[in-house]
This record gives sequence, structure tokens and C-alpha cells, in this order.
Amino acid sequence: MQRPVGAHARTLPLVFLCVLLLFSGGCSRIVGHYTQPLFDNLTSSFMQQRDVVLAEQGTPAFLLILDGLITHSPNNANLLLAGAQAYSAYNTAFVAGHDPERNKILADKAKDYAIRALSLHSRKFAAVQDARHDEFVTCLPSFREKDVPFLFYAATSWAGWIMANSASWDAIAELPKVQSLIGRVIELDPTFYYGTPEAFMGALLTIRPPALGGQPEIAREHFERALVLGEGRFLPSYVMFANSYAKLVYDEDLFFSLLNTVLESPVDPEPDLILINTLAQRQAREAIQRALDDEYFD
Repeated sequence: MQRPVGAHARTLPLVFLCVLLLFSGGCSRIVGHYTQPLFDNLTSSFMQQRDVVLAEQGTPAFLLILDGLITHSPNNANLLLAGAQAYSAYNTAFVAGHDPERNKILADKAKDYAIRALSLHSRKFAAVQDARHDEFVTCLPSFREKDVPFLFYAATSWAGWIMANSASWDAIAELPKVQSLIGRVIELDPTFYYGTPEAFMGALLTIRPPALGGQPEIAREHFERALVLGEGRFLPSYVMFANSYAKLVYDEDLFFSLLNTVLESPVDPEPDLILINTLAQRQAREAIQRALDDEYFD
């Protein structure tokens, strides 16, 4: 088993944000004199960024812009979706691992934006979002493949909020709703964003211990499908698999194998994955170093 030497890094994310969404929908009047190709190029340029510090320092400005635009157009579902993505990604990337109180604030903002976006997008969801689980699921058959982005980011932002408030049983009690949303995404398009829905379902199924409803072996199946769908290009799924499953079941060989795969893989199989995969590699280094420092598997 190979273990990298001198690995040390901060907690960094699985997914980053797509800045272009900030200018979609009702915001087009603000930037209408620019061309869509320009913003496509800006987004691609950002996602191809190798300088993580530059990305971290630049993101808060976009968050503030999004807040202002959402305040101006509070019923713009696309703008709310962009806000949910941006806050969730920034929080996961640079806050959640080392500032619990700030994590809660940002996770709450991401969830608020995501649920508002999906509620505006779907009246059926809006009608049952606060209902018991057996009634909540009645909205799911109404969703189609075109709805996947709203479903996916509602579920992942909601999951981030649950993790930020994991000491609260009221928060944990909302997990079945999140799992139902991700389950519907998998039914509609399991390939969405390199198979990420499968990886998130795996992570959700490992949040609770088996005695309280966790299903680690079913989670492993979802993680394995995520790796297949990602075709080895999307490195965050390997990190999620290692941290959520391999560490939970004390599978040392699998843990280090997954994370070493991340470190040995190119970050640029697709240009727009450079930033995401660079962040995943840094997260993998930190996970390895932490496991070694804590003698987790000894």
C-alpha cells in the first residue's frame, strides 16, 4: 500500500460553482449588452483555474453580487439556483471543515436559496415541502429530466445544511426527504455531472449508523456506479467514497487506494474539471494526512 509522504492541505471541496448562472433568467437585462459566448468563456476560464487561492479570494465578490441580485428579483428561480450553488460550493470548499458557526450560516443560506428555487420551479413541491415524508414523496413523479438541476442542487444544499446541524435530531430527521430527491434524480439522469448523484446518495446512506437507518453496503454500490459514470475523470467521487464509506467501515486498503488514485490522476482530462479536480487532490492529501496523524487504521 502506497502512502504519499508529506501530504498536508486544507479541507477543500467536491464541487465548485458555475459563475455564468448568475447572469441567467431575469438578470439578462442587466448584462444584455454582452454576448452569451463571452459569459461562456468566463465560466470556462474560471473552471480551468489552477490557482485555488485566487479562486477562494474571488468567490466572495460573486456571493455578494448574487445576494444583491436576488434581493432585487426574489422570485427568479434561476437566480436562486445560482445562489444555492455558489454558497454551497464556497462553504464546502473553504469554510465547513474549520469554522462550524460560519458553516451553519452559509449552509442555511444555500438551503434557503435552493428550496425557494425548487418551490418556484414546481408548485407541487412547494405544496408538500414541509409535509410528512409519505406526503412529501407525492411530488416526485411530476419531475422530468429537465428538472434535474433544480432537484439535485436542492438535495445537495439541503444535505449540507443537515451536516452543518448534525447535532440536531430535527435536522437528521429530514434526511429521508433529501434521499428521496436524490433518488428521483438518479431515476431521471444518473449521469448528471459525471455521476455525482450516485456519489451523493452513497454519502447520504453513510451519515447515519446502521442501527439508525444507515446502509453502508448499499452506499458502496452507489459509489462504485459513480466511479463508472465518471469514467475516472471526476476525482471528487473518489474522495467521497474514501471519506464516507471506506473510513466508516475501516477498510484501510480501499481508503488509501481511492485517495492515491486521486493523487495519481491528471486534473485536466477535461479543461473544465481542472479547478474541481485540483481541489479534490488537495482534499485527498488532507484526508490521508489526517488518517496518518490520528493513526485511524492502527
